Amino acid sequence: MKQRLFNLNPKDYEHSFDKNALSVVKAIPILPQAVNYIMNWTAVNWRIITMCGNSFKVTRDACPELNALGTEVFNTLNLNYKPDLYVQQDYYINAYTTGHEEKAFIALSSGAVDRLSEEELSFIVGHESGHIKSGHVLYHMMLSYITVIMSNLPGSSVLQMPLMYWNRMSEFTADRAGLLACQDLGVALSTIMKMSGLPEKYYKTASVEGFMQQARDFMETNSHGANNVMKVIEILDEDHPWTVVRAAELIKWYESGEYQKVLDKNEGKECPNCHNHVPDDTRVCTYCDYCFEE
Repeated sequence: MKQRLFNLNPKDYEHSFDKNALSVVKAIPILPQAVNYIMNWTAVNWRIITMCGNSFKVTRDACPELNALGTEVFNTLNLNYKPDLYVQQDYYINAYTTGHEEKAFIALSSGAVDRLSEEELSFIVGHESGHIKSGHVLYHMMLSYITVIMSNLPGSSVLQMPLMYWNRMSEFTADRAGLLACQDLGVALSTIMKMSGLPEKYYKTASVEGFMQQARDFMETNSHGANNVMKVIEILDEDHPWTVVRAAELIKWYESGEYQKVLDKNEGKECPNCHNHVPDDTRVCTYCDYCFEE
């Protein structure tokens, strides 16, 4: 059973690259006007209508197993509300989150649901939940609309480039949320490994340890000098960091001990009767009604 992270604050696991890049974005003078435009243009409702009309909505009645998986992840990460979960027809292993605040929702590709294990899906749903918990979703929507609407306008890169850079950096924070959701580094890395291009016929025999070594070698070889410059230039127009870099950053965070610190900080206490974890100030267990004051 996964440890539920009571009182989990996204600041507990926020990546410094994400934090620093978002501070630059928030300092852009026209940002408030852009936010106001997007929200008042009914952009969120537009997305919701499109999703409802052309995707499969996961509910307790329509798809109980996947609904239960999503609910467990949302509870584990202590989300304030349960976002709607959808599946879209798509062969690739993919997912995204859109909307805003309590209208945010998560879309999984059918390829992800078909090709990932239940635990790997927990990492994916946890990753997307991390975007919601950290308040990333509005800025992701801004980037998508600015790219379409303003791409041909003079000076649009002043807003677009910082947003694109932050968008990539936000993925590192979301990956940490995914790890906190599945609570198994091997599972998180096997998910990223499959997203990197591992052929499905080798899913049962490929080595996560080998992929970890690839990530370590890549960062050691390409984090300085001309190779680093080429790496930065190559991803300027990308909306996600390279998968191998994501794996390397997740390994580094896990091995630093910070991952375990987050688990320890948000552990709560164990019920001696049913052995579920509940918040420290709980008087009556919500799982089995055990009274802690007896």
